[in-house]
Amino acid sequence: MFQLNFRPQSVQRHGEIPTAIQDKGKVAPSTDNCAEKQHIVFLKMHKCASSTVKGILKSYAKLHRLAIASPKYFRYDFCNKRCILAPFQKEFMEFPNSHPNMLLDHMVYNERALKEVFPHDTFYVTIIREPFAAFKSYFAFFQLDKLHKIKSRNPVKYFLEHHDNYKTVSNDAFAKQFGFHNPQKKDFSNICRYIDSKFHLVMITEYFDESLVLMKRHLCWKLEDVLYTAINAGRYSYKYFQDESVNRMHRNWSPFSYALYDYFNKTLWRKIQEEGESFSQDLHRFRSMLKVVRKPISTVETKENVCNLSNFVNLNFY
Repeated sequence: MFQLNFRPQSVQRHGEIPTAIQDKGKVAPSTDNCAEKQHIVFLKMHKCASSTVKGILKSYAKLHRLAIASPKYFRYDFCNKRCILAPFQKEFMEFPNSHPNMLLDHMVYNERALKEVFPHDTFYVTIIREPFAAFKSYFAFFQLDKLHKIKSRNPVKYFLEHHDNYKTVSNDAFAKQFGFHNPQKKDFSNICRYIDSKFHLVMITEYFDESLVLMKRHLCWKLEDVLYTAINAGRYSYKYFQDESVNRMHRNWSPFSYALYDYFNKTLWRKIQEEGESFSQDLHRFRSMLKVVRKPISTVETKENVCNLSNFVNLNFY
């Protein structure tokens, strides 16, 4: 246990500072004799394959007739009336007929407000991506070169060389969605441990299959509940662009994102190791099922090969 010497944005309005990290009720998962978890808060991150994860969770909810909370003011975000992402509040939601089982859209994490809506056994999960890859995807999706009239043949490099001229783009988008604004380097470690104490799982886009199998085991679901198909991959000229000097510029511009990624990349593999040999068996079986899913429908001979194809969602790594 340790004292946090920073104030998360998500609790500032209440005038409180989390004084210590508390256990979020984590229990070692066992898929042999456990009930499927159906209360889930998914903190959806921009350009991290989060739409695919949302689709998987949404498909499960539909299959089991679970209620999903909807954003009130904007279709894709839990935001304020000005459609600006702000610490989550109950009034940002459209309530379904019953208490919601899941919340799956973009928001800024706010522990107190979420606990007012969701029960104590809720599973908290999110996903992050290698920061430079996430930035390039964000840059392309929102067409920042056109928005800022960047004419360079390498707009990403030009942007990073002149980032002080573009204040509308956040250098630490991950931090903001977790409720922290401009975190200082001396606090990076504590913030990562704080997030780790509040989220049962932080998935990694680069290890998508491993992350999904781990989530499936934590939720006591079946492998077919997390299947997906890989189509419609986005293309842009600098998607696979790598340059050590440009990578260094981005790391210097967005240091917390790298600290966060490194921390939870190690955490993911530690959790996988803790699962034991059966995890590798699950992963192998999962990937075998994915190969069947990705065949043309006409080649799927029997229903026994895979689960109901209508439950599959599309993978769209922009």
